[in-house]
Amino acid sequence: MHQAMTALPSARTRSLIVSIGLGAVLGLAGVVVIQHRWPVPQRPAVPGASLMPSAGHGSGGAPSPVASQPLPSPAQASSSAHQPPGQACPADMELVEGHFCPALRYVCAEFVDDKEYSCAQYARGQRCQVASDYRRYCIDRYEWPNRVGARPLVYVNWHQAKAHCLEVGKRLCRRSEWVLACEGPKRLPYPWGFVRHPSPCNVDRSSVPFDALALERTESREEELARLWQADPIGSHPDCVSAYGVYDMSGNVDEWTDNLADNPGTHKPSTLNGGYWGPVRDTCRLTTKSHGPRFRFYQVGFRCCRDTADGVQVPPPRPWIDSEGAPEEAAERSADSSADPYDELEGDL
Repeated sequence: MHQAMTALPSARTRSLIVSIGLGAVLGLAGVVVIQHRWPVPQRPAVPGASLMPSAGHGSGGAPSPVASQPLPSPAQASSSAHQPPGQACPADMELVEGHFCPALRYVCAEFVDDKEYSCAQYARGQRCQVASDYRRYCIDRYEWPNRVGARPLVYVNWHQAKAHCLEVGKRLCRRSEWVLACEGPKRLPYPWGFVRHPSPCNVDRSSVPFDALALERTESREEELARLWQADPIGSHPDCVSAYGVYDMSGNVDEWTDNLADNPGTHKPSTLNGGYWGPVRDTCRLTTKSHGPRFRFYQVGFRCCRDTADGVQVPPPRPWIDSEGAPEEAAERSADSSADPYDELEGDL
């Protein structure tokens, strides 16, 4: 049986086929080399992009990376603050360097009778009664969460405030650190000076009667906090700033401080400084000591401090052991102000 034989390509055709195949192989190899040496630039990943819905799901279409990106938590925002190389403090904190006076009396030069507080103007020229203590440290520029436009966090107890500071590599401010940052090097009774004003800080707003039971109950707490709220967003008062560049140290919200760090033997470790938005004491030095560490209330917040990071060596702060409950403290308190409206509450509410 005759077998049909397939005609072989001519020599010229075979040569052409070999050339084409060899060119294809070399071309692919060239692409690999080029991609290896000059890779295609990749679009940078958007933080939080893994949380975004994919196109065609949900509302449809590709989401906006900016609109879809979740806002950082207060802890993330504070802990991510840039630390400039060689600088003493992170970008969201201010350097406080100066001499703290452990014993300084505010002397009232002008009294008023139509306010819950009683001093309209303090006397100038008061001297430190003991040797001053050199300090150098960093303090948050604003109240927690230390972010312009955010609401100050309130209804936190002393332990919670310390934990928030610790989780971002900071600590709750010593009472003495807070006072020095507020008074400035001139030891002013208010961040702005000696005369009581309804501005530039958030002070002297009318008191709203509170419902302690509504605050204690989880199901009614948020509604009661909203009803009582008169604080302003962080950064709302650009002129409410101390000489060290620290904002809202008078008014807006009361701030927890660490009295135990100043006085390890104290039986009043948790102290409040700065006053809040109501018509109460808002001076830099006077302190509320009547609440225990578990106390929390509708206008109680905090800010954080930390040691400097530029390698400058400073002596450790001396203890600040003032006379708790001494007659002179009681006299100074009564000369400056009536009791804060929540001073008689149980310290562990």
